[in-house]
Amino acid sequence: LKEINTDLVGLVDAWGEGFINELDYRAEAKATKEFSETMRKRGLGSVFALEVIDELSSTHILTTKWVDGVRLADSDANDVPRLCGVALNSYLTMLLDTGTLHCDPHSGNVLRTNDG
Repeated sequence: LKEINTDLVGLVDAWGEGFINELDYRAEAKATKEFSETMRKRGLGSVFALEVIDELSSTHILTTKWVDGVRLADSDANDVPRLCGVALNSYLTMLLDTGTLHCDPHSGNVLRTNDG
């Protein structure tokens, strides 16, 4: 191997820890709550994760409240460009400010709620 400036063992350990945590929905529930609170504290309260129902969740089950809305990619509302800007701002906030990045940004996870 070429000499590289990377801690491969540390990298694999961090990946493994994250992988195991993804299998524990209690950790996912905690991260979900922290995400919404973090966005709210930074003035991005319109960006939120689904509300967790603790009494119906466990290590193997994560239950959340339903949110009515339309996938941003499918919406024909005239505020979609503004909402895309909000989404970009939230990702930059996560990346540059909070240090925690929600890494599942597919169109099913980005909704325009019925109230905008």
